[in-house]
Amino acid sequence: MRKVNRPKDKGDRAERAVVDFLEHNGFDARRIVAGHHDDIGDIEVHPEVVLEVKDRRKIELSAWIAKLNVQKAHKDSAYAFLGIKLHGKSNAEEWAYLIDGATLINILRLIRKQ
Repeated sequence: MRKVNRPKDKGDRAERAVVDFLEHNGFDARRIVAGHHDDIGDIEVHPEVVLEVKDRRKIELSAWIAKLNVQKAHKDSAYAFLGIKLHGKSNAEEWAYLIDGATLINILRLIRKQ
């Protein structure tokens, strides 16, 4: 009988929910296999994007943003997003998505060009 790793199972479900949300909105998305020596996030949606997903009771924003920035450097990406599952919300559309300052500036520059 296989032992269930509850935190991993919970994280896997959250990642699948984000992939489903992105695909429902017209984006090609896939989960990234864990264990890559140069961690590049949880979800592949675009070469310029790092997307990390968290489903945790304890919020550790400083640590999560620091990890996100490392992942962004590993992937040499301009954009990094942190998806956080909110308590009682199973639909990833209703979750919180955070960005770092560099991503904010890059998004604002894109908008300004339009």
